Amino acid sequence: MKRILVIFAAVLGLFAWHAPLLAQTVSPYGQSAYLYTLTFAEEFGNGLNPGIWNNHIWYESANPTVNYAVENGVLKIWPQRDASGNFFNRTIDTDGHFYQTYGFFEIEAKLPVGKGVWPAFWIFNHIGTRRPEIDIMEAYPGGGPASGWSDANLHPTAYGVTVWKDATALAGSKMIQTTDLSAGFHKYGLKWESSRMTFYFDGKPAYVLNVRMRDPMYILLSLWFGSASGTPDSTTPTGSGNAFEISYVRAWKFRF
Repeated sequence: MKRILVIFAAVLGLFAWHAPLLAQTVSPYGQSAYLYTLTFAEEFGNGLNPGIWNNHIWYESANPTVNYAVENGVLKIWPQRDASGNFFNRTIDTDGHFYQTYGFFEIEAKLPVGKGVWPAFWIFNHIGTRRPEIDIMEAYPGGGPASGWSDANLHPTAYGVTVWKDATALAGSKMIQTTDLSAGFHKYGLKWESSRMTFYFDGKPAYVLNVRMRDPMYILLSLWFGSASGTPDSTTPTGSGNAFEISYVRAWKFRF
């Protein structure tokens, strides 16, 4: 019996040793798992970890009005007025905690609706005076049908991808037409190689840009207001029922 217990313990130890490797079999949607090594996986199973995530961007202080939460394994960020009666930006990011150069970045998300809302998934860094930035998904539901960004009900029916080599050095951008992005979850991904970027929507290439960028960047999930979405007003739905919902955030490095 003692020998059997020893063997059983050894098997359990072997499984535990390889458990991190099992997690790495999760691949970017539509990609081959053997090409990638998982480096970051946030499934929001244990709330929002302050050791990984900040609740404001580096140049702003955090607004004390709570407009984000993790519910049933989904991060939600929603439009809300603060104590002054104003809509305010919320950014959840990994600045100071996780950075990566090259690889694959992906989220699964559902977008909010309404005037002024501006949800985004991007990677960025502030290095001295330089501001390299890759916007993997930005949507402007408040733009309306004439803008091409949304329908008559201000539901997002397109999103944009944009690459900035620096704050004033635009490398490329594209508007990607879609179905209603507030009606369900979709996957937004970026394959960042040394001289090329391929942006994916639900596992299919949506935009390819030949550009070289080498700075490490951190991950941002934001709900801001303005730009092509206009100014929020009394028609903008507030509360967690109209949230930018993210079910996971993942990043991989290339194996080869």
